[in-house]
Amino acid sequence: MILSNTGIPHHNTGGFVSHRKFLADKEYGEALDTLVKACSDMLLISPDGERIFLGKRKVQPQPDWWFVGGRMFPGETPKESCTRLLKRELGLEISVSRLRPVCCQSLAWGMREQLPKTNGTTDSQFVLSLQLEETELEKVVLDEKEYEASQWVEPQSIVMGNFHPALKFAVRSLLAARKFSELKAAVVAAPDNYVEVAKLAIELVALTADAPEGESDYRVVAPSLQYECAVTTML
Repeated sequence: MILSNTGIPHHNTGGFVSHRKFLADKEYGEALDTLVKACSDMLLISPDGERIFLGKRKVQPQPDWWFVGGRMFPGETPKESCTRLLKRELGLEISVSRLRPVCCQSLAWGMREQLPKTNGTTDSQFVLSLQLEETELEKVVLDEKEYEASQWVEPQSIVMGNFHPALKFAVRSLLAARKFSELKAAVVAAPDNYVEVAKLAIELVALTADAPEGESDYRVVAPSLQYECAVTTML
């Protein structure tokens, strides 16, 4: 988890310039067999800060409740990737200054959309958060080709519910970042109020515990794809 409120450092050494080009399905599948791709995924937060938007995917590699986001392009910062994806997917013009870092995770999937599907794919995931404004809510509509449903869910319901461990870890990281902000504000406002500072510090420590290792109680279940699998977490 990332408790910084600014961003994920992006170090450009030697003046990198992207030479990205389109890959046909065959070549892209071969690239997935060989490389770990980078993804920027987002926790979209309601204007009141009380709910998180989830989309239920109906395609591999995660045909269940998941983040909004996608693949990063070479040379993009995680924030730049998110703004591009938000414009492409939802038609939202978002300033990078509104995005907040949440956590980074490693993901390995047993399936993928590209042939051969059973070769799977692997990701390095950057998670960021964005609190939406009221005027932006109506634009949060997902592509029906990839998603079958969506919902707004309270953070604690995700942490305690039947969701993918990666999603739960990201939401817990978001709650930890919020708690850290509370702690910093309390120290600035009343540094001698040791009771309040200690209370917030204890709550923060509880939120920063490691993700549980081993096989999760959660399983990916996608009847429409006749697919079910377990999820195992390693640290």
